[in-house]
Amino acid sequence: MKTTWPAIRCGCLLLASTALLTGSVAAQAQKAAGAAQGSAAAAVISSVAVTQTGERASVRVEGEGLREALATHMENPPRLVLDFSGTRLAVHHRTDVPGAPAPVRGVRLGQYKRDVARVVIDLSAETPYEITHEGTALVISFAGGSFAGDGPAAKEHAANLTTKAAPAEQPAVRRSSFRYAPAAPRAARPTAAKRKLTVSTPKFQLPRELTQPAQVLASWSGRPGMPARPAQESGAAVTATRYTGEPISVNLKDVDLRDFFRLIHEISGLNVILDPAVKGSLTIVLDEVPWDQALDLVLQNNSLDKQITGNVLRIATRDALKKEAEVSRDLQKAQQEAVDPVTVTRVLSYAKAEKLTGTLRKFLSSRGDILADDRSNQLIIRDIPSTIPVIDNLIRQLDRKSQQVEIEARVVSASRSFAQDIGVQLGFAGTTTSGRTLFAGNQNVGVSPITTSPIPPPLVSTGGGMPFNVNLGAVGPTSGMFFGHRSPNFAVDFFISAAEAKGVGKLLSKPKIITQNNEKAIIKQGTKIPIQTTVNNTISIQFIDAVLKLEVTPLVTAEGTVFMDVVVENTQIDAGIPRVQGTPALNTQSAETKVLVADGGTVVIGGIIITQQRTDVTQVPLVGSLPVIGHLFKRTNVVVQSQELLFFLTPRIIPG
Repeated sequence: MKTTWPAIRCGCLLLASTALLTGSVAAQAQKAAGAAQGSAAAAVISSVAVTQTGERASVRVEGEGLREALATHMENPPRLVLDFSGTRLAVHHRTDVPGAPAPVRGVRLGQYKRDVARVVIDLSAETPYEITHEGTALVISFAGGSFAGDGPAAKEHAANLTTKAAPAEQPAVRRSSFRYAPAAPRAARPTAAKRKLTVSTPKFQLPRELTQPAQVLASWSGRPGMPARPAQESGAAVTATRYTGEPISVNLKDVDLRDFFRLIHEISGLNVILDPAVKGSLTIVLDEVPWDQALDLVLQNNSLDKQITGNVLRIATRDALKKEAEVSRDLQKAQQEAVDPVTVTRVLSYAKAEKLTGTLRKFLSSRGDILADDRSNQLIIRDIPSTIPVIDNLIRQLDRKSQQVEIEARVVSASRSFAQDIGVQLGFAGTTTSGRTLFAGNQNVGVSPITTSPIPPPLVSTGGGMPFNVNLGAVGPTSGMFFGHRSPNFAVDFFISAAEAKGVGKLLSKPKIITQNNEKAIIKQGTKIPIQTTVNNTISIQFIDAVLKLEVTPLVTAEGTVFMDVVVENTQIDAGIPRVQGTPALNTQSAETKVLVADGGTVVIGGIIITQQRTDVTQVPLVGSLPVIGHLFKRTNVVVQSQELLFFLTPRIIPG
């Protein structure tokens, strides 16, 4: 046999699971209660243990003079409630016995009333049970399996409820939730439309360790069957309310509103105080709704609101609570006006006093003021004494050493160029056999540099150089080829010239700077160009920056990353553009952005790619368009240029 003897802890506060009975059942309950009060509370419960023998779990209640207990099975969650009339606990505090063997999850016991001790057995599932006496102890045994329907387990459990679990004078009550229907017995059901709510008011004994109001609801919250206040979801915005109260089922018609709040007292165990202005009637039908949600619905439907202080629930109209809040606010304001202000000074170490005054001034009272002394970096504060601690706390949070960040920027400019120029120069001349016809070029087109001595007959009138028929030579040629022919009747000069050029360029600029967190930093390198201006007959000189500039404001986030507001600019003098009145043209490359980068990471914040391709063809009309032979009568010039510009940024948080 395996036995678990738990340590008995202090205190007990159990949910009053009040069965609101009517007719003969209520009369029998009152008779039993009167009999219990008339007898001396001689029985005592000294200890409770959870044991297991084989597959059978048992709860053993030890004591003196223990009689039969009133057993009530409840659901959602499943549990067995045992009330011992004329019995008291050996100690006046709550006891929790965690259960090890299934189906017992734990045992709770406490002094439900002055002469009634209650034992609650929490179960993991609905299970048949048997109550027997063993000497001075009462043993509640549970068998494996669950009872449902009309099977043998259900019949055995029904027998336990009627014959073993309840005394003869008090019938056992099995219910899944609190259900109240204000109706008389069937034989004497009234026909009037309005019914009166009657509830009993059991007295709850508050445990010694829960006398502090802030601890009461916190101790109740989350326990099965225990009252709890509605809990709201945490987050930036409240989207829903979570209710944790015991589910109840209520069917009321034209019931006095104040009687409903008495029912809430019976179910929750909270002390309820009603404002005198709370009046009205209530008609409500709810099935399996948490009692705290039902309370909120009734309050909202009747323009009421609640205040919970410790274990006391106060209900009043919204207007009454609003007026109380206004009176409290006016009283607090009047108390502040009556207090003499004080003057204090605070020395800042890292923050600028002038920058903090605007922020701190918003937290002063209506009588407060704050000044900044730039020379000593001090704050002079004058306000009522209750405001000074708030300002001091803000100063401690804001006047802190800032982190430093190193920012390194790289500006990479790469350029490529290709040029190709191929041209032809052709001159020919000749005469016919008769000597009366001459074919030759035109000197206005150009003259061949080749001279011939003695000059053949076709070139007699050309002055020594053959005029070109086609003059489409390459500009600035780096290579060429010549073909010439001379005969008595014909002469040819043929030139092919060509040029090709390639270029690759790279420019790297690498500015670096260190600054404090959330402070702007600027670094420049380059030339200032003087510009002369005349205004109102006054000549003045202004300077324009032709520099490489890095301007950045870093912000270190809580995750250790760096958010940066960046401006990178690379401005240079463009020598390819003529100056205007002595002022040169400027070539600018810049990027401005906001970017988030990991500590030590590198990011490309901008890139520019420029590609230019041009092909020029100059040719003799018609002839230059002929296939193959047309190349002898044209010039082809090809130019290809590309330029790439990239901005890299690397932040590093400096330790310490």
